[in-house]
Amino acid sequence: GETSAALQVKLLRVLQEREVRPVGASRIVKVDVRVVAATNVDLEREVSQQRFRQDLFYRLSVIVIRVPALRDRREDIPLLIETFLASACGRAGRRVELTPAAVAALTAYRWPGNVRELENTIERLVVFSRGSIIDLADLPFKAAGPDLHERLFADLPSLDEVERRYLLHVIEQVGGNRTRAAEVLGIDRRTLYRMAERFGIDLSEERSV
Repeated sequence: GETSAALQVKLLRVLQEREVRPVGASRIVKVDVRVVAATNVDLEREVSQQRFRQDLFYRLSVIVIRVPALRDRREDIPLLIETFLASACGRAGRRVELTPAAVAALTAYRWPGNVRELENTIERLVVFSRGSIIDLADLPFKAAGPDLHERLFADLPSLDEVERRYLLHVIEQVGGNRTRAAEVLGIDRRTLYRMAERFGIDLSEERSV
């Protein structure tokens, strides 16, 4: 929906002629592809306001799948919470569970940031949890019902502080083993050392696990 007019023309040509010229090449190459496009913009309105080409719109909208906002499909939220929680726990190397009350509160929230906001919320809850159970009181907003107006994590520390805490948490969970810590974080040991130096964390003593 935010594609420039010039790029729209090029994309339309690819779809119509089924050919492209790679960057730096002098010859045109025939292609046989299927295009999957996604947008959070109302393209029909964009077409009516002449900000999106009508011919390109009809080329793209052969099969249209409309995915409603997360707040309009709340029945999916508990399943998404379960999936994101398992992934976050795997990365953190720990086991954390949410109480039914916490799940109900998260389900009631409007999620203006949709699935990405939910995923990031679960990640943060796992990182900052002090125990193995996350309850209603641990959530960073008031679970008063479906019309929540407070944004999540309005009072969170800076991103650097979040990263520092998470790095310390991972190092503690793996017993100070630098190789294992790097694996959990998905980085190499050199990057781990740079992060530790940046945050003033001493990695001079390594223990095996």
